[in-house]
Amino acid sequence: MKQLEQYLKELENLEKVNLFEHEIYKLIPGTKNSYRTDAGDTNTLTLKHSHVYAKPKGGGGGLYSVNLDGTGHDGSSGKEIPMAHADHFRSHGYKIKSNNILENLDIGNINNSEYELVLLEKA
Repeated sequence: MKQLEQYLKELENLEKVNLFEHEIYKLIPGTKNSYRTDAGDTNTLTLKHSHVYAKPKGGGGGLYSVNLDGTGHDGSSGKEIPMAHADHFRSHGYKIKSNNILENLDIGNINNSEYELVLLEKA
């Protein structure tokens, strides 16, 4: 059994984590929008991702969520995000396309064995 003194010394060496919800949310520079980042999880097959909110401290409702690879998360596929948001997340390693649309398809990089292009006409 550890003595209290040894236990407290070990605690001093651990990285301190803020558990206050209001400090989990950060502002996107130049905006009043906030975001929080969630770690990826191999059990649920999710990538590291961020949830973006309309107001500071996670208020005002969710605007969108973006995965580290630039795809939409939780139904945010196809959303165009503001340039300030895209630039901010790119600076944190997110692979957001230059048109700022989450999870878009670059026709120039389509592999014919993976996709089929179908043209539809209005009747």
